[in-house]
Amino acid sequence: MAEWLRRPSRPARRPDLQQQNNAVGMRILMTPLLVYTALGILNTLLLATRQRRKEFAALRLAGSTKAQLLRMLGWESVVVVLSGLLVAGLVITVFLAGLSARIAPYLTAPAPLPWGALAQVAAGCAGLGVLGLLVPGVLVLRVRPVRAVRSAE
Repeated sequence: MAEWLRRPSRPARRPDLQQQNNAVGMRILMTPLLVYTALGILNTLLLATRQRRKEFAALRLAGSTKAQLLRMLGWESVVVVLSGLLVAGLVITVFLAGLSARIAPYLTAPAPLPWGALAQVAAGCAGLGVLGLLVPGVLVLRVRPVRAVRSAE
C-alpha cells in the first residue's frame, strides 16, 4: 500500500485548538449580528425620545426641571432594559431547554454555559439602553420649551 494512503494528509487537531478556532469563528459570525442589534436598539430609543419632545416641553412649562426629566428618563431606561433582559432570558431558557433535551443523548459531559459572554452581552445591551435614552433626552431638553411646543404643532 502506498505511503500517502496510510498517513493522513494533515495532522489531527488537538481538541483545545479546535475549541479555540470554533470560538473565534463564532465571534466573527456574531459581530455583525450584535452591531445590527445595537443599531436597532439605538434607533428605536432615539426615535421614541425625539417623538416625545412636545411632552417634555409641556412638563418643563408645568414646572419640571431638566434634572427631574432626566431622572425620569433614567428610570424609564432601566425599566426598558430590565424588561428586555427578562424577555431575552426567558426566550434563551426555552430555546436551551429544548436544545439540551435533543442533544442530551449525544453528550458525554454536560455542556457549560458561557456565563461570562452572556454577562458581557447583557451589560452591553444595558449600557446601550441607558445611553440610547439619556443622550437623546439631553439633546431634546436643550431646546427651549416654548419653541418645542410651537415647532411640534
